[in-house]
Amino acid sequence: MGIVQSVLDKDCGTYERRVERAVVLLVLFYGAKNVYGLGLGGLRKTVMNKLLAGGKLIPGVEGVVRGELDKEMEGIKKNVLGDGDKDTVLTIPEHGLPDETIIARAEKLIADMTGFAEGKKWGGIYYRNKELSHIQIEMWSRFSSTNLLFPMVFPGARQLEAELVSMTVSLVHGNVGVLTSGGTESILIAMLGYREQARKRGIAEPEILCGVTVHPAALKASFYFGMKLVRAPVDPATQRMSVALTKPFINKNTICIYASAPTFIHGVVDPIEELASLAVEHGIGVHVDNCLGGYLLSYLQKEGLYTKQWDFRVEGVTSMSVDVHKYGFASKGVSVAVFRDNEMRQSSYVPSSDGCEGLYITPTLQGSRSGGVVAAGWGTVVKLGDDGYRKAARRLHAVKEAYIREVEKFPMLKLLAYPDAAVVPIASNSSSLDIYLLASLMEKRGWNMFTGQHPPVMSVCVGEQQTPEVIEQWSDDISTCLEEITADPKIKIEGAAAVYGTAGSTPDELLHAVMCSYVDTTLTAKKAE
Repeated sequence: MGIVQSVLDKDCGTYERRVERAVVLLVLFYGAKNVYGLGLGGLRKTVMNKLLAGGKLIPGVEGVVRGELDKEMEGIKKNVLGDGDKDTVLTIPEHGLPDETIIARAEKLIADMTGFAEGKKWGGIYYRNKELSHIQIEMWSRFSSTNLLFPMVFPGARQLEAELVSMTVSLVHGNVGVLTSGGTESILIAMLGYREQARKRGIAEPEILCGVTVHPAALKASFYFGMKLVRAPVDPATQRMSVALTKPFINKNTICIYASAPTFIHGVVDPIEELASLAVEHGIGVHVDNCLGGYLLSYLQKEGLYTKQWDFRVEGVTSMSVDVHKYGFASKGVSVAVFRDNEMRQSSYVPSSDGCEGLYITPTLQGSRSGGVVAAGWGTVVKLGDDGYRKAARRLHAVKEAYIREVEKFPMLKLLAYPDAAVVPIASNSSSLDIYLLASLMEKRGWNMFTGQHPPVMSVCVGEQQTPEVIEQWSDDISTCLEEITADPKIKIEGAAAVYGTAGSTPDELLHAVMCSYVDTTLTAKKAE
C-alpha cells in the first residue's frame, strides 16, 4: 500500500499524473469489490472496461486504444483476405461470361477449400455421402425457380414444405411447426411467440431464462425483440442446467425457460423433465433448443443410446427448434420451429391488412423463399428414411465414443463433461497445459478445433467424415502437440484459439469492435494487385 499511497499523494496537475491516479483508483476500487467473484482474469477485464470508458475523457488515451485496435483489425484482414484474388469480380461484367469460365472459377475456389474433405476441418457440415448429394442436387434443380411466398402458384413446392414440416414435427412428438432457414430463425420465431403471448398477459418487460451455456441465437432473439436474457449458472461438473441453480432467477417477468438438447459447445442435454416441472409450477413455457441434436438425439433414443425424455412427450415443453440441416443431413437452410399448440404458432405470425399492398402474411421472418432448398431437404429425409437415420445415429455414437477413448489416453487431458451427443468437450487436466495452446498447435496442423470459454474448452463436433483413420491421425497429432508443449510451455498461442485465450481479460468494447470488424472483412472481396 505504500507505493499506492505515494501515487495518490503526488501532484495531479500533469497529464501523466492524472492517468496514473485514475488507473490506481480503478484498480483499488474494482479489485477490492470484485476479485473474489470475478477471478484475476475477470477482474482485469472489469478494470480495463472502466479504463477504456474513462480514457475517452483523457486526451490521447482514446487515440492509443484506436491505434492498437487498428493493428488487430489489419491482422484479421490479412488472415481472411490474404493478398486477394486476381479473378475477383467487383462490378457486374460488361458482357456475360461463358459457362466454362464460370465453372472454371468455381472449381478453382473449391480446390482452395482444403481440409474439409479429409475430415480435418468441420465447418458445420455433418455428412459425406455422394448419393445423398446427388438427390439434393436433383431436387434443388427442379424447384430452384419456385417461390414459397406464392403457394397457390407453386403448389408442389408448398406440398413438399408441408410434408417436411410434418415429418419433423412427428419425430419430436409435437403438434404444429413452421419451416425456417436455420436454427437461429427457428429460435427467433419461438421467442417471438413467447413475447407476444406474454404481452397478452400484461408482461411489459419479458425475460428469457436460460443457462450460461445457451446458444448466442437466444441473445439475438432478446436483442431483436426487446427482451432480457437472464443466464443462470450451470452445474460445473456436468455443464448442465439444474432446478436448484435456475429457480432463483424466476420472477413475474419470466416468460420461458430455455434449455438445450444438447448444448453446442459441450454436447450435454439439460435436464428437460426437471426444468419442465419447474416451468409448469410457475405457469411458464419451456423451449428446447434441439438445433444441434435435431434428428440425431431422436434416433439415438430410438436405438437405446439415449434414454431420458426431452421432447414434447414431456409435459411443460411448449416449443422446440429442430434443425434438419445438421444431423438430418439436409443442405443448409432447413430447420423447423415446432409448437405444442397452434395458438402459440400463430402468435409468431405478423399479418398485415391495412397497407397499400393489401393482405400480406408469411409464416416466418422471410418473405420470398426458394422452394429449391426445401425440396432438397425433403429429398434428403425420404432418401434416408427411418432405417438410414438409425444407422447414422449408431455410426455417429461410435465416432463420439472413439474420440472419448482417445482423450482418455492422455493424462494431460480430460473430458470437461461427459457428452450425450454430437460433441466431445476436452479440457486441460494439467496446470502446465493451456487448452487454447493445444488448439492453436492443432490448427497449425490443419485441424480447426472449435473452442469455448467459461471454462476453457476445446471441442470436437462429430460427423460422418470422421473415419477411424481420421480419428487415429487426430490422436497422433494431439500426442505430438502435447510433446511440443511439454518441451516448451511458453509457445505463443496463435490463430483462432488466441482470441479465446485473451477474451476473458479483453475489454468488451474492444472485443466487440474486433468481432464486428471480422464480419465486415468476411463480406469484403479483395482483388490481387
